[in-house]
Amino acid sequence: MTQIKAILKFRKSYLAMTIGFSLLPSAHAMQELSDSSLSDTTGEGVALVLDDFKMVFQGPKDLSDGSSYARGIQNPGQADTGFIRIIPTGENYNQLGQRAYDKIYKTSYDSNVLQGKIDRGYNTLYTSTYNSTYDTNYRSLYSTYTQPIPDKLTAERTKLQSEIPDRYFNSDTIIQRYFNERHNYYRAGTNGGFLGGDDDAKVINDGTTIYKTRPVSEDPTGVLKYAAKALEYATTNTYEMIQLLYGGRAGEANTNLTNSTFYKSLNSFTRNNTIGAEITTLVQRLSDASYAAATIRAKFEAGQLAEAEAKRLTEELYTSILRDARTAALLEAKNTPVSSLRTKADVFIYGLALSKSDGSLSTRYSNQGFSWGSADNPWLFRAGTENVKQFKDAAKDVGYIALEAPLSPIAGVESDNNIKLGFWSDIFARALDSSNLVDPITGGPTSGLDTDYRLRTQFVANGLSFNGSQVRLFQTLESDNKDYSQTLGMTSIIRLNTNDRPETLSSSDANLNSKGIRLSTAAKTNALDGDGPTPALNGSVAPIFHDSEGLYLYSPNINLVLGNMYQPFVVGSEGNNIILEVTRIPKIPAIYNQIYQNYGGGLGTTDLKGSTCNVYSCGTPIKNNAADTSALYQGRNATHSSISIGTTERVPGTNMLRAKDGVNSTGIVFKNTDGVSKNFGSAVIDGVLIQHLKIKTTGL
Repeated sequence: MTQIKAILKFRKSYLAMTIGFSLLPSAHAMQELSDSSLSDTTGEGVALVLDDFKMVFQGPKDLSDGSSYARGIQNPGQADTGFIRIIPTGENYNQLGQRAYDKIYKTSYDSNVLQGKIDRGYNTLYTSTYNSTYDTNYRSLYSTYTQPIPDKLTAERTKLQSEIPDRYFNSDTIIQRYFNERHNYYRAGTNGGFLGGDDDAKVINDGTTIYKTRPVSEDPTGVLKYAAKALEYATTNTYEMIQLLYGGRAGEANTNLTNSTFYKSLNSFTRNNTIGAEITTLVQRLSDASYAAATIRAKFEAGQLAEAEAKRLTEELYTSILRDARTAALLEAKNTPVSSLRTKADVFIYGLALSKSDGSLSTRYSNQGFSWGSADNPWLFRAGTENVKQFKDAAKDVGYIALEAPLSPIAGVESDNNIKLGFWSDIFARALDSSNLVDPITGGPTSGLDTDYRLRTQFVANGLSFNGSQVRLFQTLESDNKDYSQTLGMTSIIRLNTNDRPETLSSSDANLNSKGIRLSTAAKTNALDGDGPTPALNGSVAPIFHDSEGLYLYSPNINLVLGNMYQPFVVGSEGNNIILEVTRIPKIPAIYNQIYQNYGGGLGTTDLKGSTCNVYSCGTPIKNNAADTSALYQGRNATHSSISIGTTERVPGTNMLRAKDGVNSTGIVFKNTDGVSKNFGSAVIDGVLIQHLKIKTTGL
């Protein structure tokens, strides 16, 4: 094979032209377009139409018998080994030694800390110390705080034995009546007011202590204290009566009481020791509260002591673990060679295939051609001008070149969702010292790929439509930010839609696989998982993936807006690093009003002109031909993105989407190798606006 190595220099204008032509899609054939048709089409430029197009990347063969899909062989996908190889540069090799040392040190340090915690019981030390310290202190504190409680309860009982009878004396109507009668009785004299000795007295015995008195009237001066004694005796008898009726003597058999005129006047009164019951209740309540308070106090203080001790011992142990881990990590980092790091990546995209959509997500290629675009609605590569404001409040004409996919009809056309896209990939993490030699025949590596460090995946999409997508390239206007000013700017709308009417999708539909995306990893069998690390290395056949395993996204509609003419996406550089940035929206009403969106219902004002791109609408509708009486196609000037998966709908009267949650809703489904599936329902991400996004590569 002849190889030519040379350094070529060419003008920037050539570079721009090369970039433009590189954006043109491959075509199996071009449909002839008439001048009259082109003259009626919006915009001017080069129109392209794909007709009966299909392609698949297969491995090189010096003597080819044609595509494996045309030969009727079993497992034709095993020939899908033509590849695109991507090798990220990754590390800054000038700093690799220090980065390697730091990475090994950190990995070893983290590992030793984790193992040290396990070996020395760090994760259980706190709990065990806390529990043992808590139990010991709690028992001691509880004993201390409960010791005075019995004396406290005795004092309380004594106090209540006085206070409660006093309450009856002062407020009970029966007792007050008794006191008044007894007081009057003693004031009148127990002898009924007759002169004579005490033996002649007529004493009333009602079960209380018997006292004899002379009439108070016989002691007008009070010197004999007849009135005081009458009050004293009446009071004493009243407290005795309280005990006989309501207190501790209520259960006492006392015929003098029950035969007394006073007791009989109470009309079948029942004697009960209510005072004793009340005292018992109140003392028990005080006891419960006192012991509960002692418990809470003992627990709280025991917890504080236990926490302090557990924290102290844990911190001491953790400090020791860190010290040992640091020593071990320093030693390991010092003795580990840089070459052991897997800091390189190698990406192989195999069997990239475009064909006509079919009803299967088990195969990547249908071997049928599809058509894309028409004479009235073709692909366009054109130039244009738009008057806009970008970073300052000053409008200027901005010229651009644009690559535009066919427009998307407002009404939706089922035949537009006709593209099947498939590929499979191997992604490797390679050791730093692995060989970078390339096989001059295949373009693949000669060594350095390890199956243990490989991620193998398959991507299959059915029913895709890219219609309505657009990319524009232009020079940005002047800006005070040097990274934004007069540099390469871009706007793009990427539309990958599969279902124009997702609201009708049901989990019971028989054709779910005709509109969907599948990501899978499992091979059909171990024998069909290929031979060795990857075909690019050893020329082995491609794997045959399992028929059903994987993640399924049914009826996905993905509409992404990346920059617009008022908020460009810029491409710049800093040293050897590339900067990709969606510029900040300036605080200028004439600019942000063109970007922000009025959702209605108080969410925005009529000054806001932005809109969301979804499967139903994507900005201001377009008249594609001069003869059209109304706009038949969706626009291309939306400013917000949306992603919907599965059974979703547009909210009536708005352009907002929502996921439906009925029993038959579907969208995100996982299936295992046994065919068991799990339906996670539908999903919507709506109205996404990128305020500012900056991506910068490092280490190049």
